[in-house]
Amino acid sequence: MSIKILGGIARGYPLATPKADSTRPTSVLIKRKLFDWRQHMDEYIFVDLCAGSGAMGYEALSRGSQKVFVNDSMRGAFLTLKDNKANLEKAFKFEPDMITVTNLDAKNWVQKELQYQLPETENVILFFDPPYENHALYFDVLKILKEMNFQGEVWVESDRLKGPKIDLVTGAFQSVIKKVEQGDHFVVVGKLV
Repeated sequence: MSIKILGGIARGYPLATPKADSTRPTSVLIKRKLFDWRQHMDEYIFVDLCAGSGAMGYEALSRGSQKVFVNDSMRGAFLTLKDNKANLEKAFKFEPDMITVTNLDAKNWVQKELQYQLPETENVILFFDPPYENHALYFDVLKILKEMNFQGEVWVESDRLKGPKIDLVTGAFQSVIKKVEQGDHFVVVGKLV
């Protein structure tokens, strides 16, 4: 299975997906709604925290993001992220330092890498789409980001049936900028501080 980049310079380019069923891609309709709303990414650094194939991060890169960080704690996803990085760099001549691939637990990435890699966070978009069933991880990561005074936007994806409910996710934000919904899936975009 492959997922295609929807817009920007790599539009239509297929990304490999992890072989195991342990990851699930963000739906094309949700991705399209988010990136059609935030057309140009050139002012932003994009972090895809539980990245799977890296489709969200690589979409941001294709649309002009200065730098993307794609992370997944699962080995199969991590190897897929590395393959997609190499293929995109070769096909579109992206500089290697524009894409950072890591293989860390989401909480560890936020606690360690965020401050090290991105001491200034005003122009950072952090996309967070963990396994829906891991409710605690959602709120642990949001709490850590809040305590770290994360200034950027946070995009949180969940599912009404398996994940934290939309009112709980919305309640974690100081301000909500946008909600995108498709079937049982939704993304809340907002600021934590």
